[in-house]
Amino acid sequence: MSAVTENDLKELKDLIINNHRALEKGQADLKEQLTAIDKRLAIVETRLEDWKPAIDKIPDLAEKVGELKNWRQFVIITITASISGFIGWFLRGGNLKP
Repeated sequence: MSAVTENDLKELKDLIINNHRALEKGQADLKEQLTAIDKRLAIVETRLEDWKPAIDKIPDLAEKVGELKNWRQFVIITITASISGFIGWFLRGGNLKP
């Protein structure tokens, strides 16, 4: 073989080896990042497990708030009716007769 061909082959071989090393380094970096993500995911899952009892109570609390809202409406309607009845009684002159 000629010297030019041998030099070209050596350059190609070096290029292939360098690319292989770069790929291996990239894969190692990806593995490190995946490990870090797995650790963070484990932390998030742990927190969610800690919060699960509170999260499970949300529908019950929403129902109770809805019930309180109904009672609040009932009280407001009752108070409004009482006030309007009192105003009507007062406008009629305060008599108990219709």
